[in-house]
Amino acid sequence: MLKKSFFIVLFLGLGSLLQAQEKVYDFNHNCKKAYAYTINLQLDSALIFIEKEKVANVNNLLPVLLMNYQDFLKVVLLEDEKQFELYKERKKHRLVAWKTGPKNSPWFLAGEAQIKLQWAFARVLFDEYFTAAGEINSAYHLLEDNRKLFPDFIHDNMGIGVLHAMIGVFPEQYQWALELLGFYGTIEQGIQEIKDQLEQKEDAYAAEALFYYTFVRLNLQNDSARFSDILSYYNKDPYNIMAQNSPLLHFSKSVVLLKINTDTAIQYLKNAPQKPAAWPFYYSDFLLGQALLWKLDNQAPYYLKKYEQEYPGKNYKKTALQRLAWWHFSQQDTLGYLNNMASILNIRAAILDADKAAQKEAESVKEKGYLPNLHLLRSRLQSDGKYFEGALSELEMIDVQGLNKEAELEYYYRKARIYHQTNQLSLAKKNYVITLEIGAQSERYFAAKAALKLGEIYESAHHTTQAQYYFQACLDLDFTEYRKGIRSKAKAGLQRLEE
Repeated sequence: MLKKSFFIVLFLGLGSLLQAQEKVYDFNHNCKKAYAYTINLQLDSALIFIEKEKVANVNNLLPVLLMNYQDFLKVVLLEDEKQFELYKERKKHRLVAWKTGPKNSPWFLAGEAQIKLQWAFARVLFDEYFTAAGEINSAYHLLEDNRKLFPDFIHDNMGIGVLHAMIGVFPEQYQWALELLGFYGTIEQGIQEIKDQLEQKEDAYAAEALFYYTFVRLNLQNDSARFSDILSYYNKDPYNIMAQNSPLLHFSKSVVLLKINTDTAIQYLKNAPQKPAAWPFYYSDFLLGQALLWKLDNQAPYYLKKYEQEYPGKNYKKTALQRLAWWHFSQQDTLGYLNNMASILNIRAAILDADKAAQKEAESVKEKGYLPNLHLLRSRLQSDGKYFEGALSELEMIDVQGLNKEAELEYYYRKARIYHQTNQLSLAKKNYVITLEIGAQSERYFAAKAALKLGEIYESAHHTTQAQYYFQACLDLDFTEYRKGIRSKAKAGLQRLEE
C-alpha cells in the first residue's frame, strides 16, 4: 500500500513539474511594452521589459521573437557587417527555442515566419540573396499555412500582405517559377491584407503595418487618392500619436508629405521625434537635406553632410555626396561639384539604383570631363520639389539648339514632368513622346521614365490598351539608371491593368 501511494505521489509530482515546464506564447503587457519601445527605436528600454518578462514568465517564448527584432533593427539601422555576422548565428538557436512552444498556437508558425523574414531582409543588405530567397520562400508557406489554420490571426497580415503585393510585380516571364514554388498573390490582395490589419487599431503591430502599408501603397499603386488615403491614417488616433513617437513612422509620413508639399514636409522633418536613448535614424537627415536641396535652400549641405559623415552604413552615401555636388554646382561652384564627385569614387560598391546613378555620374566626370547643364540641373531640383514656376523659368533660359543630344533628351523630359505635375496633360504627353522617340537608344533613364509616365496617364484615363503599350515599352527599353525602380513600377502598372 505504501509503495502504491509513493508512486501515485511521484506521478502527480512529475506531472506538475512537466506542466510547469510547458512553453507558451503569451503576448502580454511586458511584451507589448517591449515591442512598442522597439518600434520607437528605444531598444535599451525595450530590453528592460524583455528581461522583466524572462524573469516573471520563464516559459514564455515571446522574448525570443522580441530579441530577434532587436538584432534585426540594429543590423538594418547601422548596416554593420561585423554585427550582422555575429547576430545571424543567433537565428538558428532562436528558431530551435521558438519551436519548443505549443504547435496548436497561431504564434507557432507566425513567429518562425517573422524571424525568417527579418533575416531575409537583413541579408539583402549584405548581398546574401540566395539564402534570403530561401528564407522568404519558407516564410511565405509558413504564413499561408497559418492562415488556413488560424484565419482570424490578424498579426500575419502585414507579412503575407507585403509578400502577396511583391509577387504581383514579378516579371511575367518568371511567373512559371512562382507557380512552381507555389507563390500566388496580387498587389490589390496584399494591400488589402495590410489595410485589414490597420483597421484593427488595438492591434499591437498596427504601427509596423502602417509603415509597410505606406511604402507598398505609394510604390505599387497609381491612383491619385493614395496620398490622402495614407495620410488619413496618420492623422487619426492612434496613429497620429504613434508617428510623434516612432522615428520609423515619422519618416514614412514625411515621405508621403514630400509627394504633396515640400515646405510642409521640411517643417515636419525638422520636428522629428527626440526620444531619450533612442537609436539614431539617419535616413531622416538625408531626406531633409534632399528636400532643402529641391528648394535650393542653403541649409541643404548641412543635413547631407551630416548623413554622409555620421551614417555608418553604405546605402545612399554616394547619393548624399551626389546631392552635395549638385548643391555646389547649382550655386555655380564647379570646384565643390568636382570634389564631391571625386569622393563618391572612394566609397565601396553600390547596390541601390540611386547610388549606382551617383557612381555613374562620378565616373563620367573623371573619365569624360562631364559637367551638368546648370539650368537643367536647377530645373530638375525645383521640379522634384514641386516648385514648378522656378523649374519652368530655368528651362526658358536654355537655347535648345545649342544642347548636345543627352542634354536635349533631358530638356524634353523635364518639360514633360513639369507639365504633367501641373496637370497640363496634353503638353505633358507631347513632351513625353518626344523624350521616348529621341531617347530610345540611350542608357539614361529619361525615355523609360517617359514611357512609364505615359502608361500612368493613360491608366488614369482608363485607356487600357494605350496604358499597356507604354508600360510594356518601358520594360522593352535597355537602360541602366534607376532600372530596378522604374521597371518594378511598370510591372506593377501592367499587373494593375490585369486585375
